[in-house]
Amino acid sequence: MADPVPGFGRIGGDAEDMALKSSQAFFEKAPAVVVLGKDGAQETAAGRARELGVPLLVAPEGAPEETSSDQQAFASEVERLGARTLIAYGSLSASLAGGLEIVDGSAPDADLPEIEPAEGATESGFAVVVREGEKAGDAAGPALATAQAAGADLHTMESGDPRAAKNQEFFQNHAESDLYAIGNGFGKTKDFSALAATAAAGKQLPGGGQIVFPDRRMVALYGTPGTASLGLLGEQDVDGAIKRAKKYAAKYQPHSKEEVQPAFEIIATVASASAGKDGKYSSYVPVERLEPWVKAAQKAGVYVVLDLQPGLNDFLTQAKHYERLLTYPNVGIAYDPEWRLKPGQRHLAQIGSVDAAELNRANDWLAELTRKHKLPQKIVILHQFTQSMIRDRSTLDTSHPELALVVHADGNGTPGMKMATWKNLRRDLPDGIWMGWKNFIDEDSPTFTPKKTFDIDPKPWFVSYQ
Repeated sequence: MADPVPGFGRIGGDAEDMALKSSQAFFEKAPAVVVLGKDGAQETAAGRARELGVPLLVAPEGAPEETSSDQQAFASEVERLGARTLIAYGSLSASLAGGLEIVDGSAPDADLPEIEPAEGATESGFAVVVREGEKAGDAAGPALATAQAAGADLHTMESGDPRAAKNQEFFQNHAESDLYAIGNGFGKTKDFSALAATAAAGKQLPGGGQIVFPDRRMVALYGTPGTASLGLLGEQDVDGAIKRAKKYAAKYQPHSKEEVQPAFEIIATVASASAGKDGKYSSYVPVERLEPWVKAAQKAGVYVVLDLQPGLNDFLTQAKHYERLLTYPNVGIAYDPEWRLKPGQRHLAQIGSVDAAELNRANDWLAELTRKHKLPQKIVILHQFTQSMIRDRSTLDTSHPELALVVHADGNGTPGMKMATWKNLRRDLPDGIWMGWKNFIDEDSPTFTPKKTFDIDPKPWFVSYQ
């Protein structure tokens, strides 16, 4: 099978410019061109272009005696197409026609010259997408009519993200077609092209879909396989952990209109009291030990977050160690600044911290990895219980569409203490970040019930149990 979305083109600008670009993209030759002039009925002109299978161009504005660059571009395109007839809707100056025959589009069909079939510029089929609201009467209308006249399959996107549930099927059905986006609501070309390729590839999150939130919430067991002292996850084998995670998620479902899905948050690098061979005060759980858990979770519809406690390492270094696991569609990452040391510091002697710039570097790499492998969006959890744990938090880059960033409130204690932490972490929270919550089985007094947890305002999107 060919790579998803083998060719991609963006057609934007004003109506005149988009119509010209569409003609250039979709037609090699055309014996006639429908032209929308001043005060012409656009929908009628568009219908005629589709009916005849020829381009629809928009007459450039300007006085007849002037020769503008737009008029020159129009004339050049008509010449390139080899058109002999202009079918005009609205007023059209004779000088613009350059001596070609002009036919009033409102004339009966019998008065039209015989139109021979046009020659398309695409050989293997192509597809066109347009944002909802861009229709025949809007700026993109003439360009869309030209695409349809050339035989394009058209999809109207309710969301500008190709990965959205209502868009995915179209992109998957056209994975081997050239793709064009017509209109001005698609963001950066590089981003849209990559997201279209991801949608076409069809890799799914547990429970379906390629965008994490807001269509789901998650409830996770926290810990390390085989180590009961580090959290609930390590108190049983992988099959037992899957059953337990699903049981916890089910308790939350009555309190959520969104689907509540089970998850693991696995401590992949563990903060240590000793420096270790590398002197970094952090030990790696081997990839080979974690991969069976990832595979079993994927099969069972469980999401996995790999938690990093880096010591003197930087987060990017540790994230790269688990690159193979991060290529699974059900695996995200968590950064735990509490365990990020500066030179001379030791765990538990102080609360660790990290600069936002370091997190941005790690996220840049993770976003590129996600894009390269055409993976669904990944969760990125930022553990925090004091503002000082993430320095310059306002500079966090939240622009990567491949990542769903979650600030996870890690505080324990009484309900009042936990809510104070929650309120503090939400203060000056950058746009584009979701909120998460942790329930401690032993350290909270008392541990919040599922109902009480989901009564928090705003309702947490990711809840973990330690």
